[in-house]
Parts: sequence; C-alpha cells; structure tokens
Amino acid sequence: MAGYWQQSRLGKWADRWFSCFVYLRDLLLSLLLVAALSPCDSLAQAEPEEDSGPLLISLSPLTAQRGSTLKVEARGSRLEGVYAVWIDQGGFKGRVLGVEEINDPVRQGTNPPEKQKKSGPLYRALVELEIHPATRAGVHLLRLVSRRGISNPIAFPVVDSPVTVEAAGSHQTVKESQPAALPGFISGRIGEPGEVDYYAFLARKGQRLRFEAVERQKFDPEATAGKFAPELALYRPGGSWFDPQRPTRLLFEEERSSDLMHVDSEGTYQFSEDGRYFLQVSGLFGQGCPDCTYQVRVVSCDQPGGLTDRNGVSSPEWFERSLSRSLTDNWIGKLESRSVKISGGAPAKEAPSSETAGVHSVKPEAKQIEPPGPPLAFVEHEPNESASQAASIPVPALIEGTIEHPGDVDSFKFQAEPGQKLAFEVETPEAKPPYFNPRLGVVDSQDHELLSNVERRLSMFNNNADPQVYLKAVRPKAIYSFERQGEYFLQIRDITSRYGNPSYRYRILVRPQIPHVGEISVTARDSSDGNPDAPKPIQISRLNLVRGAPKKLILTASYEEGFSGDLSFFFTGLPDGVEPFPAVQFNEGRAPLEVTQNPDAIAPKQQKTAIVLLARPEAPLTTEPRTVQLRCQLITNGKLGPSLLVREIPLMVVEGSAPGEGEKPGK
Repeated sequence: MAGYWQQSRLGKWADRWFSCFVYLRDLLLSLLLVAALSPCDSLAQAEPEEDSGPLLISLSPLTAQRGSTLKVEARGSRLEGVYAVWIDQGGFKGRVLGVEEINDPVRQGTNPPEKQKKSGPLYRALVELEIHPATRAGVHLLRLVSRRGISNPIAFPVVDSPVTVEAAGSHQTVKESQPAALPGFISGRIGEPGEVDYYAFLARKGQRLRFEAVERQKFDPEATAGKFAPELALYRPGGSWFDPQRPTRLLFEEERSSDLMHVDSEGTYQFSEDGRYFLQVSGLFGQGCPDCTYQVRVVSCDQPGGLTDRNGVSSPEWFERSLSRSLTDNWIGKLESRSVKISGGAPAKEAPSSETAGVHSVKPEAKQIEPPGPPLAFVEHEPNESASQAASIPVPALIEGTIEHPGDVDSFKFQAEPGQKLAFEVETPEAKPPYFNPRLGVVDSQDHELLSNVERRLSMFNNNADPQVYLKAVRPKAIYSFERQGEYFLQIRDITSRYGNPSYRYRILVRPQIPHVGEISVTARDSSDGNPDAPKPIQISRLNLVRGAPKKLILTASYEEGFSGDLSFFFTGLPDGVEPFPAVQFNEGRAPLEVTQNPDAIAPKQQKTAIVLLARPEAPLTTEPRTVQLRCQLITNGKLGPSLLVREIPLMVVEGSAPGEGEKPGK
C-alpha cells in the first residue's frame, strides 16, 4: 500500500511537471506565432536616425558605358525636393527630371524575418545622366542633393565594355531570354521574390569566360537592399529525354573543384563548342524586391577587362587588414609613410592650430626604429612540406607560392635575433575565404608553435567554468617578438587541409615591424554603449549639419605594431560658421575584446577620441556640398610626423525642419 501511495504521489508530480512543460511550450509557440504574424515595420522603431538628409536605397541601372546618356531610377526615403545630382569626380552631367511618391505592393526587405527600419514614405526620382567619353573608367559615387542636405552615396561604375540593361517584360524562361553582348556588363533588377532573369549570348569553342556578380557597395546600413545576394547559373540548350526544351545546367570550374557551397556569385567556364548559351540571374533563396538590383561582369580570361578597381571605390582611405591588399606595390614604403621617422630628422613643423579638434596621448616611443630595406622576392619550390625540405629566406622577404593540392603544406626557414620584432602578412590574389583560408604559423626548432594568424573567440563556459572557444577567422597579419636567437620555420596551408588547387595562391611578406597608425574609422556613434541590442556604428559618408545642432563623430585609430605616439585630428576646408570642438577622449583598449588566444599577435590596440562639429545659428546655408578633409597629425617624442588624410567627406549646412515636414518636388 505504501509503495502504491509513493508511486501515485510521484505520478501526480510527474503529471504536474508535464502540464507545466506543455503550458510553457504552448506559450512559447504562441509568442513566436504572434511575432511571426506581426508587421515587420512595427519593429525596431527605437533606433534614432543618424541623418535626416535624403536616403538612397537603390539605383537602376547600376552601370553605364563611357560616352552614353541614360535615365536612372533612384529610389529611397526623404527624396522629396531633390534638385541636383552630385558625383565625386568630373565627366558627368546630371539633372533631376522628376520625383514621385511610390507605394510598392512588395515589402522592401530582402530577408523576410529581418527587422526593418521604417524611414518614412518611399520616393522615386528619375535622373538623366550624360557621361562624357573622357570620363574615368571605374567606380564613381553618385548622390542626390536637396534642402535637407546630401544623400548617402551609391557606387556607380563607368566602364568601357558594352552594357546590357534589362528590358521591360518577363525573362523567366530561356524562350523569353534577352540577348546580351558578352563579354561585357549586365545591369538589371530582381523585382519580386522568385523572379528569374535569363540572358542569351553566343560563345566560341575554347573561349574561357569569367562571370562575376559585382558586389554592391554598402555605404549606408539603412539601405537594406544592399543585402541582396544575386546567384548566377550557366546553361546550354537541350535538356533531358523527358523534356527536350529544358536547358542543361553547366558547372563553373570552381564548382567542379570543391564540394563547398558556392557562396560567391562568380565562376569561370571554358566552352567546349560553338553555340548559344544562357546566363541565369536570380536571388539567393528566392530573394527579390523593387530595390534588389544587380550588375554582372563577364570578362574574357585571355583579355581581362572591366572596372579599374574591382574591390570598390578609389579612395584615399587606408585599408590594411585585408587579404586583398597588394603586398607587392611598395607596401613597406606605404607603412613607413604612416610612421614617425626619428632618425635622419627633417626639421619639425608647426602643428595645425586654427582648426585642431582633438589630441590623444599615450606613452611615447622609447626605441628608435630603423627602416627595413626592400624585401627580396622568393618563389616557392616543391617539395617543401617538412622542415628538412624548407628553403631559407632572408628578412625581409616576399614569398609567392601556391597550395596546389589538398594537404599541401609549404615550409620556409629563417633566422631571428634576440628581441627581433617581425611581422608576417599574407595576401590571397585569387581564391579567398570561404574557399582558401590561409593558415600561417611559425614554429621553433622543437616544433613548438609560437604564433599563428588564427583568431579564436570566447563562446561560453562549460560546467567546470572552463572557457570554450571557437574559430572565428584567419587574419591577414600576425606579429611576434622573438626572445631567443635561432632558426625558425614559417608554415602555410589551408586551414582545413582538405582543399587546394592552382587558384590557392598566396603572397607572404616577412619584415621587421614598423610602428605606425593603421586604419581609422569615423562613425556617428560609439560601439561600446554596453547594450548588445544597440545598432552597430554607422560609418560617416556625409555630413548634413543643422544650424545650432552639434554633430558628434567618433574616431577610432588602430595602433599597429607597437605605435605609441600622439594623434591630433583636425578638419580643413570647413565652410564659414562651422567649427570643430574636442570632446571627451577615451580608451577602449584592444579590439576585438573577445579574442582569447594570441591577441597581441593578431589584434591591434585601438584608441578613440571624439570631435563635435557645430554650425552656428548664423552660419550661411549651403546649396551644394563642400568636400572637407579630416586629417590626422602624428607626433612622437616631440617630433612631428606626417599629416595623414583620413577621409574626404561632403558637407552641407541645412535648416532644421519639424518631423514629417518636407519640401514638395519642384519647390
């Protein structure tokens, strides 16, 4: 009887726990259902707008040939009253033909579960562009101007090759495919979810073409259509026995040589016979919206051509921590130009005083750094997998090699002196992550690894309070200070050891460290608000100053390879009535803060300061943008270093307006 009572009591407790579980499950499912059915526009309303000027979301078409005249549709928010087109360089004539408010039946987001930021009504501005035949081929920045100020930029490439612009109508099947002049460019739009565009072209036997979806420049995080991911596929006529009208999918060479998901919208193909072929453009996972524009570049591998700057806009800004930067183009000289030369001393000059905005100081450098000589070029030769096969390299040296097959490891040996500080930089000229992830490491004669370029971050703690880390990425640079004299070995491979082919090329620059100022970001808010849900900092691409309203800028400078001097930031070219003021200076230490292993090797220290720009109430309003320069003056041990150009920013002084107030088009 007692056993029955105990079993009955346990059964009741089990029933209660099960009932609670079912209740919590149903409650959670109800909350998820409500969240899924709620309009996305009602979410994320708390984020303040960083700029009340015009906001460009998309342009169509996105590419034009030199010497052409075309009409461009610009879509975005706060475009009412735009009256001018502003492009960073000459060679253009642009005029606004009209502006109208639009009401799209398709939601603007490209990712359905994504929280959308509501920016008010949407507008369409029709712009006529006349491109002079002598205009520089490359990527230009196009903006619109209104009484609210200047808009964010959108990259607009100008090319020498033919450009095929998507025609009106459906291109959903190969029968409806639009003829395209290839090699050349294609510019179009995936206007709604599930849309597919087919283009037909002729190819010759043996011809080798490369197809690339040119990534849209993400100059403003508010322009959500920049997250649109186009997908490319290649077909030939003739299908299966069951459906002769269905085309046959052809695999790009990159798809044949790797079992990785082909996330990059690019590929190379060599045609085996003359004929008519089809290029399909669609949105990844069926993405589509009125702002989902694309541009596809098709070039001959025998006669490469296209944009003069593949990775983006020609800019004076400094980009250092990237696998795409060129280590062959006097890279050491460029690093030296961002440092303070202590020896050989040119006379000190007066520091700028009229428009100085902020200085931040840390410990001065104590050791004189002698500049290294030019690196010696060295080409990798197989076999070199083991330490006994490693070839000797001098310091500095520029190594060129290839991870030719899965499991390939390339080894090189060098001599280091006690206290010698070296930097190891890697570049991948062709294949890049996620395909080629170059893992670089340095081991001593006892096969003990001293450093690597692998970044690992803290994920969680287990039940024993031990930190669990995960592999984040491979970094393009690692530094190390050698304690002992001796022979060391540099090794490079793919991080998985499962992949390798002739496109897995690398360059490694081994050189003495050069203390210098690295990348400097300019944002509109601080990233360390302590709120994990806070929006990410917005990179400044424009300045619309409302009279009497201060504008705060956060400047984050990377102190590379032991640089420890002072930095003074100042503006040049400010219009009358606009003044800079230094704000509170603060130090966030190292970034990223989550680095838990070898942070000194792969993560630079960062220093932050702030500048406040103020247009006085009596400052004259501007009708067109003025380009101002933000500069950085280096100071070390009382010696003035170079004055570096941080960024060129278009600026306008505008009149503030009440929320919801705006000009009517044409006024």
